[in-house]
Amino acid sequence: MTPLQIVLLVLGILVFQLLLWVPLIWWFRRLSARRLGELRAALAATGERVLLGPEPAVYRGASAGSGHPRTRGNSVVALTERRLVVHRLIGAPVEVPALDIAGVRTDKWFEGAWTGGRLHLIVKTKAGVEVGLFVQDTGAWVAALQRLTG
Repeated sequence: MTPLQIVLLVLGILVFQLLLWVPLIWWFRRLSARRLGELRAALAATGERVLLGPEPAVYRGASAGSGHPRTRGNSVVALTERRLVVHRLIGAPVEVPALDIAGVRTDKWFEGAWTGGRLHLIVKTKAGVEVGLFVQDTGAWVAALQRLTG
């Protein structure tokens, strides 16, 4: 291969990647904005007092046998006086009633996964189930959950 052919091949690969990823990223951002709006509307309709959120988050799964999905993915999350609500962009929503929350902690590891040193927000229920999230302000979420659980 000549140097010109190599340059053209690399440029072709870059153009292909742009044509593939730009629409996907655009679609995910629109989906996230739509889910945020849907969650805001749903919470407003219930009349629940919102303590934190809704905001974009990453659902990191739940412990085995919890009944909650284990599949990780982008989501939107809110904390109300009655529940923790996680609406995943793709998949079923996850809700944890406030009365079932036994504690909250942070850790770099959750369910055998470490992601770039980010802190997982881990909510533990009275049944021993753990639900993990990445949120924008982990400290604020820990404080709000601690106040909620007393």
